[in-house]
Amino acid sequence: MMKSLAVWIKIVILASGLYMLSQVTVIYLPIIVAIIAAFVLNPLVNALTDVPMGTKKYHLPREVAILLAFLLTGLLLSAITMFVLLPFISEFNNFVIDLPKLVSRINKLTMLIEQQANSAQVPDNIRSLITDGLTGAASYGVGFMRNIINAVFAFATQIIELVVVPVLTYYFLKDWRSLKADVITLFPPLSQPRAVSIIEELAMVVSNYIRGQVLISAIMGLMVFSGMYFLRVDYPLVLGLLVTLTETLPIIGPIIGAIPAILLAYLSSPVLATKVAAFYIILHQIENHIIVPNIMGHTIDLHPVLVIISLLIGGQLYGIAGMILAVPVAALFKVVLRHLWYLDEVPKDR
Repeated sequence: MMKSLAVWIKIVILASGLYMLSQVTVIYLPIIVAIIAAFVLNPLVNALTDVPMGTKKYHLPREVAILLAFLLTGLLLSAITMFVLLPFISEFNNFVIDLPKLVSRINKLTMLIEQQANSAQVPDNIRSLITDGLTGAASYGVGFMRNIINAVFAFATQIIELVVVPVLTYYFLKDWRSLKADVITLFPPLSQPRAVSIIEELAMVVSNYIRGQVLISAIMGLMVFSGMYFLRVDYPLVLGLLVTLTETLPIIGPIIGAIPAILLAYLSSPVLATKVAAFYIILHQIENHIIVPNIMGHTIDLHPVLVIISLLIGGQLYGIAGMILAVPVAALFKVVLRHLWYLDEVPKDR
């Protein structure tokens, strides 16, 4: 009877947490961005607090180290703006201007293929399969690019909300230990060791995932830009940034990022499209077997089926943002559920 009651209590706690999460859609963007920034900057801040100078180490107050990390980050962002963002904006404007022409060319190409299929006396079922597949792929690629453009402008309209991000990031970096201690005091004394264990494991999962994902996205975006540039595909910067964004979606992200590049290449020639498709296949083999295992390791440790289900749920609830956050949130729930389900086991003090 008591075990059954304990199970129901755990289910109620989980359901309450999910409901509360669904009610904070308006305010959580600046908080999440600040948390991500804090996790990314924390290793730099830790390194700056103890600066090696010869055989000695000079200790900087954490507040000074945080401000110095902000300064270095600002310089890095300024360099990125000058050498990457400004050329990207110019190329992106050209892409937006050319988008109607691209749509028209895709439609004409689809009609041409359909006419050739008709003249070649291809069986109706195969002809229909080819035509529907090409039309669907083309409309999906164009629609996805339009959604990306709309998302960029929607994000720009919310930029005022992100003004608070540096302030929140500063306090997350400065007061993490005291914030954690305050949360621990909310639990009964007997439950505090488990609370410490859960919080530390959650922090480790989030930290490793964010840093790993940022690095993987940057590497893949740079490699796609380089590949598209040398293959002479139009808009290499746009395609590189697109892959940088879609890499945050496990499993399906690489596929989504490849479709627009292949379509653009096909508008030039089928041979170029074949080269681009081969490039993406080879690149993602390198990603799956070399880059991801070495950077991410077993940070998330979720079955691919659970990853796909998480992406579907996140996309249904919150769109693109929900899909980006779905996998790390699922990993966090896995940690919490594991601890709740084995509530009778008392962890050792850390």
